[in-house]
Amino acid sequence: MTRSLLLCAHGPQSTRGRAALAGLVNAVRREAHDLDVMDAYVDLQEPSIVSTVEATSGPRALVPLMLAYDRSVSVDIVRASHLDPSVTVTPPLGPDWVLAEVGVRRLFEAGARSNDTIVLAADTTTDERALADVAKAARLLSAVWGGRVHVGALGGPDTALVEAVDVARAYGHRVVVSSYLLTAGTAHDAMRECGADVVTDPLLDNNPPDQRLVSLVMARARGEGANTNDLTKASWN
Repeated sequence: MTRSLLLCAHGPQSTRGRAALAGLVNAVRREAHDLDVMDAYVDLQEPSIVSTVEATSGPRALVPLMLAYDRSVSVDIVRASHLDPSVTVTPPLGPDWVLAEVGVRRLFEAGARSNDTIVLAADTTTDERALADVAKAARLLSAVWGGRVHVGALGGPDTALVEAVDVARAYGHRVVVSSYLLTAGTAHDAMRECGADVVTDPLLDNNPPDQRLVSLVMARARGEGANTNDLTKASWN
């Protein structure tokens, strides 16, 4: 029986973002010779995760292509997985060391220097779990970069990105924003307007996806996931 791999993401808002995400899905498809790889979405783009689960059968690993916890997305994924007990939900992509490594690559590509002040910028954070995930992402980036990393977000209870950039100015060096985003879109556009000297590209750009991202998706797909039989497991464990 063919096993399926369902890659579930937010629908990118921009053409560039959609192309970048499609590049990742296609790269995973080339890597996963023994899996039937399909993309599905929780918003903005079709097919929906529910319709994809309904249209497939057999063992399916559902990998959330998310960088941090999002309760509304988590609930959508849980509901979709309840449609068939053969669907296993894996942990999401982030936070993870691989994302930190790719984030540092983006910093170097953007021309970041060792004496720059780095601010990891996240999209809107929704709750304490999201805050914890973004904070962990910043710690991992700091460890790989080898210097302190501040945190800012476009919305939610975390420090506003504009404020985080203002605080970073107090160190007297250039401020470089590390975009903790999977693809380009309105969130990345907003990060470019935050007042930083440099803003990095998202983890996925117009180039072929970093092989480490492909390997991370495959690791999630082949690892032990959480079979979400109740809403208490909506945190993706």
